[in-house]
Formats: sequence, structure tokens, C-alpha cells
Amino acid sequence: MIGQIIAIGDELISGRVLNTTSGFAAARLFSAGHQVTRITVVGDNAGDIKECLSDALKSSQFVLISGGLGPTTDDITNEAVAEALALPLVENEQVVRQIRNAERHFGHTASEHFKQKLSLLPKGATVLEPDSCSAGYWLKFHGVYLFFLPGVPEQLENHIVKKIVPMLNSMDPKRPVVLQKIFKLFGLSETSINKRLEAMDGLDSSVKIGYYPVFPEVHVSLTVSKTSRQRAEQVINQTASLVRKEFSHFIVSEHSDGSLQATLGEELKKNQMNLSAAESCTGGLLGATVTSVPGSSEWFDRSVVTYSNRAKKQNLGVSEKTLRDFGAVSSQTALEMVRGVQQISATDCAVAITGIAGPGGGTKEKPVGTVFIAIGVGDEYLVHRFHFPGSRREIRVLTVETALDWLRRYITYGSKLPGYKPVS
Repeated sequence: MIGQIIAIGDELISGRVLNTTSGFAAARLFSAGHQVTRITVVGDNAGDIKECLSDALKSSQFVLISGGLGPTTDDITNEAVAEALALPLVENEQVVRQIRNAERHFGHTASEHFKQKLSLLPKGATVLEPDSCSAGYWLKFHGVYLFFLPGVPEQLENHIVKKIVPMLNSMDPKRPVVLQKIFKLFGLSETSINKRLEAMDGLDSSVKIGYYPVFPEVHVSLTVSKTSRQRAEQVINQTASLVRKEFSHFIVSEHSDGSLQATLGEELKKNQMNLSAAESCTGGLLGATVTSVPGSSEWFDRSVVTYSNRAKKQNLGVSEKTLRDFGAVSSQTALEMVRGVQQISATDCAVAITGIAGPGGGTKEKPVGTVFIAIGVGDEYLVHRFHFPGSRREIRVLTVETALDWLRRYITYGSKLPGYKPVS
């Protein structure tokens, strides 16, 4: 089925809140074989809401409208919709029952204004989840299915998954089977990836290939639409094999919700290894990145943040002579840091980072963005100098991604060279 999404809220058009709910809805609808032709964001203005809805009705089989269903004065979706469709607002008995049940459950009585604001819906509205306290309803208008959803992400996502997608699926049983595969790459530019994809042989012409930067990675998407699941799986698997062969070591994840750190964790677990880290310019960002993976305690031991020279000496055993002769930002210091953290933690693998993230602190010999990364696996230690571009945040993120990716490459492929090209 073909439809549109309208997201309502002044907080969305002002940028105070990111419109993540429309992305979630579009992704779920797309994967189910439905086509979203437009996503519109509009403020809490009755005239604008009416105009967007009227326009969407002309070319859609369904429309999702999110936000503006609450009890406050700026929640005007119901009123605007009723006016746009020339439908009266009537008290919905199901909503009234939901409010009464909520009052009994929470032990307090809502104001009459609150009750009236929530229970007055356009005539013909059907509540999406009668047994729930969350708002949300649907109605059919001139053959178009209209779904009205709360702007609260958790509630909207629940309605999409449990109610709306199943309803649309039942209305369109002959919809195409749409499959999508995501490859997350690191170490290659978007331009380089584009050229290599264009030069690849054997690609099925029915596969749509997209690539887009998601800093610091580039994500490649494969999309196939077929009349049968068997044919769709055959085509996407064949194309995925070609992409794997072409980009090989640069693929850090093959899952839309995957990550480099999760991939590294799986490799460490498979090889029965654990990891520790010593950080300076990244200030604990590597540790935070790694521990964002559920269950990372199985393979991650610690990250020691040694920002000052005193901390490097006291916590990691970096020598005064090394710091005096070569400086804190040097290959010699990075190597002593990685050996130090591996020794105190007794881990199989270790990573150390020291550099200048800026915006100040750089010199002619060591400009802002200069970072030394060292890795230790068993009794082998490697170190490289890098020069990362960008802001302080971007330099720190690139540093962490490069360090984790280098260790992944070493463990998985035995590669002693990082994917992000070091300074020669």
C-alpha cells in the first residue's frame, strides 16, 4: 500500500526534538512491503495540519499522523482533523472507559477538561488498543485509512508494530516482498566506495544499492523487491556475497542495529580473549563505546584514563625519561601505555591512545589531530601515528573507531595494518 507520514509538533520544526518516530515508522512499513512517498513535519497550527492532511488524502491509501493527541492546549490534532474532514467531534465511549480504568489504577481523578480533551474524537474513530492507556485511533475516510498516533516514541512504536503494520498487511496480501541488507564500512571514503560499487561485475539490476555517510562510517544498503520471498532471498544473498568479496576487511558490521564494538566483542569471545585499554585524549570514550554493548563484561576488563603525565607514570608505569625525551604524544609513550595497562589487567589484548584532540595544543611537529594508537595482542605490540581531521569531537570519535577496528582486523585477519591509513 502507498501512504504518507505527517509528524505534528512545534518541538519538531524548532529542532528541540528530533523526529525519530517517523524514521521508525517508515522503516517498519518499508520492510513490510509498503511504500511511504512523503514524510511531512508540521507545527501545532490547525491550518497547516488541515492543509497537509488534505494534500495527503489525494494520493495515499493510508496516512500516519503522529503527535498532538494529548490534553494540553497545544494538542490540536483532533480538532484540526475533524475540521479538515468535516466530521463532528463526538465522545468516544472506549476512551472514556480507558480514562476510568486509569483513574482506578492510579488512585486519582482527572480533571473534566482533561477527560473531555482526550475523549472527543472525530466521528467514526476506532481506538487502536482498547486495553491500553496510550492514545491512538484510526478511521477510514473516502477509502483512505487514517492512523492517529501519540508522539511519545515508545507508544507510537508499539502501535506500529502491534496494530498498524498487521492491519495494512491484511489489506494488501499481494504486496511485494522487500528485503534489505546493510553493510557498515570503515576506512574507505564514500567516493571510493561509490567507484568500487560501480565497477563491480555480476550485480543484479533489480537490486537498489545506496550508500551514505554515518560518521565515521559509510553504510551500504542493498534493497530487493520481489513477488516471492524465495526469489528475494536468492538475489539479495548473491549480491551480498559480491559486496563481501569486494570490501572484505572494511566491513565492520552486517546488521542494521550492529556496530563495530559488537563485532569486535564477538571476535574476542570466539577467540576466548579479553580486552583492556589506556586512554588519554579520548578521556574514556573508548570505554564508553565498548560498554554500550550489552554483555561486554564478558570480554572487556577496564579502561584506564590517564590524562596527565603524572597519571601515565603512576597508573601505567610510563617512564619519566620517555615523557621527557619524546613527550606524552609519541609512539614511545603509547607503547609504554599499552604494555602498562596489559600488565596491570592481565588481559590478552590491550589498546592505548595518546594524542592532541584540540582545538588548541598543537605544534608544527605535532598538529591538532595527531594521535598515536598502540595495540597489544599476547606479546606482540604495534603502534602507528595518525592525523585525524575535524573538530575535537570528530577527532576523538575517529580515534576510538580506528583503534577498535585495528584490533578487530588483527584478531580476525591477522592484519598488522589499520584500516584507517596512518601517517607514513
